[in-house]
Amino acid sequence: MLLPEAFSPAERLHAALRRRAPQMAVSVVRDEGTGLPHVTVTYRDAGPKIVEWDGAAYRMRQGDGPWLPLPTDPEDAADVIAADLGAAPRRASER
Repeated sequence: MLLPEAFSPAERLHAALRRRAPQMAVSVVRDEGTGLPHVTVTYRDAGPKIVEWDGAAYRMRQGDGPWLPLPTDPEDAADVIAADLGAAPRRASER
């Protein structure tokens, strides 16, 4: 049986984004330099946004822009990302 700890923060965020805003294109990609996974997110003509776990919380940026802090909870971070890209996240009652 797999435990939640068996999944990386990037994989947990990927799953949360697929649940909360399935209309967005989301993928887990390994960084070429560090080998660590990050999440790439696009929605329509917005993005791509790069989201990664910095060891304490999620953070997001577009291109070489500044990192913006996100909530530590993957579901909450998914809602913030969806809103930033203009995608309406599903409410808990719609899941």
